[in-house]
Amino acid sequence: MELKNYIAESLNKEHGYRIKFAADCGSEHMDMLEKCLAKYNLVSATPFKRTPIEENPMEFYRVKGTQCTSEVCSTDVILKYPVNERILEVWCAVNLGLDHERVLAYNVKDPRRIESEMAEEKAKADIERQVSEEDAVLNDEDQAHYEKQNEDLDFAKAHFGEEYNKKFLEELQKIKDEKGASYFRNYPDKDQLMGKDLEELGAQIHGMPNMGRGTESQKQVSNHSQALKGVV
Repeated sequence: MELKNYIAESLNKEHGYRIKFAADCGSEHMDMLEKCLAKYNLVSATPFKRTPIEENPMEFYRVKGTQCTSEVCSTDVILKYPVNERILEVWCAVNLGLDHERVLAYNVKDPRRIESEMAEEKAKADIERQVSEEDAVLNDEDQAHYEKQNEDLDFAKAHFGEEYNKKFLEELQKIKDEKGASYFRNYPDKDQLMGKDLEELGAQIHGMPNMGRGTESQKQVSNHSQALKGVV
């Protein structure tokens, strides 16, 4: 590809960014934003979307540790020239008179955009949702919901529950009656499982020549001279 064609193609590309402000932004802020983004050949900017006022907006607090009580205003902008997201944050903050901790910017293809949208939808769905202790399922003494969940379970084959525990204890008692009470006392204790009883033997073996295998036989080793000859 020729250089002029490459430049022409790069100039025809458009770059999308989502910019968020932890502030109450109005039309005057949009005017200032459009003016400062003219530097990057602004194509378009969507009207501000607002979220309800909240303490320490989650996304700002997670990314920058911002602590404030504010609504969040966001806009999607399209620029002809690409720009680093951190530089874009500082540039917008300076021109709009905000602290840079209150400005977030990222490419529209950034996975954080999807994560942010999902968080916004969840927050919107939780606005009217209030759960009290009385509504908690665990406080419901009626076990009908558990019985309904377990309709398809065969407790005769299940490895849990009162019926299984009862059969398990009966089987243990049966083995105890057949083998004697001392049968279950023959299992190795914790020290035996961890090899504590073998420590003394191990120390003795380490003190023996060749790890207890006796002395090695004499081996004949031939020596070959590695002197370099003919080196000037």
